[in-house]
This record gives sequence, C-alpha cells and structure tokens, in this order.
Amino acid sequence: MGAATKRRKAFLAQHSMCAFCGGGSPATTVEHCPPRALFQDRQWPEGFEFPSCEPCNLGTDDQDLVVAMLARMDPFEEKGDRDGKLVGLMKAVNRQKPDLFRKMLPSAAQARQRNRELGIVPGPGQTHQEVAGVSVPEEFHNAVCTLGRKLAKGVFYRETGRVFPTDGCLLLNWFTNTDLVRHGKYPMFELLKDIGGDAPPVQRGATYLGDQFEYKLTFSPDTNLLALQARFGNAFGLVVFGSCVPSLLESIVDRLRTKTGKDGPFAVLHSPTLPHFDASSGA
Repeated sequence: MGAATKRRKAFLAQHSMCAFCGGGSPATTVEHCPPRALFQDRQWPEGFEFPSCEPCNLGTDDQDLVVAMLARMDPFEEKGDRDGKLVGLMKAVNRQKPDLFRKMLPSAAQARQRNRELGIVPGPGQTHQEVAGVSVPEEFHNAVCTLGRKLAKGVFYRETGRVFPTDGCLLLNWFTNTDLVRHGKYPMFELLKDIGGDAPPVQRGATYLGDQFEYKLTFSPDTNLLALQARFGNAFGLVVFGSCVPSLLESIVDRLRTKTGKDGPFAVLHSPTLPHFDASSGA
C-alpha cells in the first residue's frame, strides 16, 4: 500500500461522513477544494482536503476545470501561467465545453462600451474587441457557485466538526477583476473589512500560496452563522454568507426581492425553500 493510499484511508477513518451533502452519505473519497489544478506547480494548500462521497466529488469535475482556468486569469501580469499549464487547462475546458470560448468574446458594441467605461483606448491598429475584457458566460457563474458552495461547506466542517445541515442556507456574491481594473480593489471586501474573523496564511509547507488564493472566515459565537471571503489571485473574489438557522437568510432574501423586484445580489447556493443553483452532484 502506497503512502498516498495510507493517508487517504487514515483520513477517511477519522472523517466518515461526506461534508457536502448534509451528512446522509458515507465518505469514500477525499475532495480538494479549491481544485488542485487551480494552483501552480501542483502546490495546493494544506488543510483543504475534505471527506466526500463519490457523487459530490466526481459530479463537479467540469465546474472544477472551468474555475481552475478562470482563477489563473490575470489582467495585470502573466502570473497564472508560471508553470506552463494554462494552455493545457484551456484545451481541456474546450473539449468539455466547446462553446465556452466563443461566449467569452464580447460583441463589437459590448467591447466598445466596456472599454469606454474602463477608460481603455485601443492602440494603433487594434480593435475594441482585441483589448476588451472577456464576457462572463453562465458557465463561469456555475463554476464559481460550485466552488463557493463546496468551499463554504468544507471549511465549515473543518472548523466546527459538523456537516453543514440540509435545512441551512448559503448565499454567494462574486465579482470579477473588472472591479480591480475600475477601482483598484474589490468594493465588497472594503465593505466587510471591519468584520472580525481569521485570515490564516495559505501555504503548503514553506511555500506561500496567498498570491493565488487567500481567505477570511468569520463565525458567530455559536458557529451557526458564517461569512467566508475569498480572493483568487487577480481573477475574481467571492463572499459566502451561511446560516444553520432554518429560514433566517431566506427571510432576508425574500425581503430584498420584494423591495427591489430583482433576484440579486445573491446567488442561492443551498436552501431547502429557495430555488438555487445545483450542479450534477448532491453537493
């Protein structure tokens, strides 16, 4: 028996239930979230391995692939391809989702408007489409929803020793690097900067990985409420609000929707009563 197999067996002996589907399934695999392919040189962070059943683990492979590619996108530097793996990731995504790259290209009108808003002026001989940022297709949103839900449930389990309950609720707001281009920062993180919490260094051994992924986790004293803030390089950021108290967050969402007449600003990741995004797994 190899060392990796021994570690996996020992881990599953300590963590017998899936952390993602409400405690109703035994854990038979180890899930890495964020996905390992997201990180350079196969240096993924310690402490982000979670017990999972096979459907929850394998059922989100496509979303994991898309979010690994998305997290490596950097409008300022070429840090996302230090290990030379980005092209391979893009080819793999194209095999799984052949229409995705076409959807990422803005129309000429969209590119012109986007560049005007951001103060971007094409150089000599360049079109607006050549210098504009990419569009955000539904596949990106679905991938980030999957990541946010698994990451929130995973760290909740790791920190509390409890599986996130089926009658709990998770809400997500995420934002692209357009905010960085426009403001030089993520306004959502600025709004939440005074909220207490822990922001442990993300690393593997002595290798610091905070330039690729960093997070801040806030719990209420009874650990029934949580806020997870996460940033993925210069690609995107997200905030997940969670509650183990039935109907607490749902009532807030209902009031917001009634007041504004809109579904936003939160995507519902998990709720027994609100319609929510669901990947092909039971996560």
